[in-house]
Amino acid sequence: MTRVEPPHDPDYHFTTDMTNQAIAWARFQQALTRDKPFYLYFAPGATHAPHHVPKEWIAKYRGKFDMGWDVLREQTLARQIEIGVVPAGTKLTPRPPEIPAWDSLSADQKRLFARQMETFAGFAEHTDHEVGRLVQAIRDMGEMDNTLFFYIVGDNGSSAEGGPDGSYNEILALNGIVSDVSSQLPHIDGWGGPNTFPHFSIGWAHAGNTPFQWTKQVASHFGGTRNPMVVHWPARIRGAHAEVRSQFHHVIDVAPTVLEAAGLPEPVMVNGTKQYPMDGVSMVYTFDDPKAADRHTTQYFEMFGNRAIYHDG
Repeated sequence: MTRVEPPHDPDYHFTTDMTNQAIAWARFQQALTRDKPFYLYFAPGATHAPHHVPKEWIAKYRGKFDMGWDVLREQTLARQIEIGVVPAGTKLTPRPPEIPAWDSLSADQKRLFARQMETFAGFAEHTDHEVGRLVQAIRDMGEMDNTLFFYIVGDNGSSAEGGPDGSYNEILALNGIVSDVSSQLPHIDGWGGPNTFPHFSIGWAHAGNTPFQWTKQVASHFGGTRNPMVVHWPARIRGAHAEVRSQFHHVIDVAPTVLEAAGLPEPVMVNGTKQYPMDGVSMVYTFDDPKAADRHTTQYFEMFGNRAIYHDG
């Protein structure tokens, strides 16, 4: 781990900085050892709280969420069915009674909550933009087609830690201080900037996990655990552009996939320390066969004593 001292620049953003560093490092490796592969782990902060993003990215989404979280869930499910990531006929799980219907909210609530989601969306797109810069740099090096590229969107289900009203400073909530709508509205114009540490309302978290139940920290439902992933490797995965794979897999399967793809054995000893066998299952078998039978058939989940087992669908 390397500590980073950011410059005293009002326009500084860490995601941009880490992208610059990643591009420079990859180019350096290629310049020194062009005949050797490189390994790069790129983990931006988005879209974990705090939702910090330059104002122009928030402005792109102004008014785009005025319809509220109930309509957003319906629109999202329709797109999911259209592109095939969930089966036709999939129904939305019911909205929990603890989350109010959007139409029941006051004008001030709607204005504040819409800004929260505009900021979140801007943060997400800003990160996509930076990932795009990294991809372009690898493409410019002539290595993109022969690079196994995983793009995992998130590390858990969407987070409900912002509470019913969200927060302009999540640290307040962590200290037991509840921020209501009236105390947050004075911060709305600076939302997402350096004078805030913001998070959105649980209504948006629930919508972000469409069509599933529950959210981050709840291990027992897919709303708390499921994330999209893109795998890109044109030199090896031929004729499978933008295809969907529905086999069940877990994040522990990424390392075995990399090892099989690279033709490397699983390590049994590292620096003199014997290693536990990996529990993961390689996903390489799905590359050429969209209908292949699942090989990762059982998975245990646990968080804060909240537990679940997935088995055979």
